[in-house]
Amino acid sequence: MSYPSKSVTLALSLAVLGALSGCDKPPGAAKPPAEAPKPVAPAAPAATAEPLPEAPPVTAYPEFIDGRKHEANLLKSLGQPNARQDQTLTLLHNGKPGLVMTDNEDEFHLLSGVIQVPTANGVQTVYEVTTHYIGVADEPTPAFYDERGAGIESYDGYGLWRGAMFAVGYQEQTYSVGDVGRVSTELRDWSTKPHRKFDFKARCLPDAWVSDTEMKGYCLRPTGLEGTVELTDERTDAVFTRVGPNAWRLRELQAPKGKVTDVENNPPTAYDETVRGVPYSGDQ
Repeated sequence: MSYPSKSVTLALSLAVLGALSGCDKPPGAAKPPAEAPKPVAPAAPAATAEPLPEAPPVTAYPEFIDGRKHEANLLKSLGQPNARQDQTLTLLHNGKPGLVMTDNEDEFHLLSGVIQVPTANGVQTVYEVTTHYIGVADEPTPAFYDERGAGIESYDGYGLWRGAMFAVGYQEQTYSVGDVGRVSTELRDWSTKPHRKFDFKARCLPDAWVSDTEMKGYCLRPTGLEGTVELTDERTDAVFTRVGPNAWRLRELQAPKGKVTDVENNPPTAYDETVRGVPYSGDQ
């Protein structure tokens, strides 16, 4: 009886072990090829925000174009036609730079007025410079400077000069139908130091100076129901009169004809208000 060789016996043993372990291939057999990777869809490109439209250059603003023309005429009247050099305005005082204003990317400045103000110490030259804000809805801001470039004060609204008296009218802008905005007049007296102001509560505005002691005005009287389209401003005539060294009187020449709206400082009778001056400094 013959017996298998040791090598044959070893091969048979390995085959049996492979079958028992679930592996039908003996060690050393070639591995099956790896499964090819599945294709991956390319990522969608990220959405890009549309660029914002570029703001027009400041030189395209109508107020810039007209303001520069007006400024050029003022500079000629001052004998300083070359005071404006591109973005910088330099007004000389005694041969040296006094008022210097430089524009930037957010705002530009324009010389908008030159006022000769009589004071107890003689006539004072005052520069009015208006600052315009680029790309925003804010109203321009006027401010006064002396010849040395020192700021005196600013104001909101519009102003009317007469000698050393400055009348400031302010009407608040409203954005909804039926809203009632503030309306007011303030007189500023620059003839003394400190300056004095006369702040009227009546809903009236300055119109035109008649003399050093009298100014025409008008009142805007809300009539109708507040918050509705029926609300309107009835316009009535008024007059401002100096009635003493330190007192001004405002008289509405007739009461409003319509039914007045129930809001602050809007009586059914005609205004008759006398105000005494209060010393102030700068923008107080």
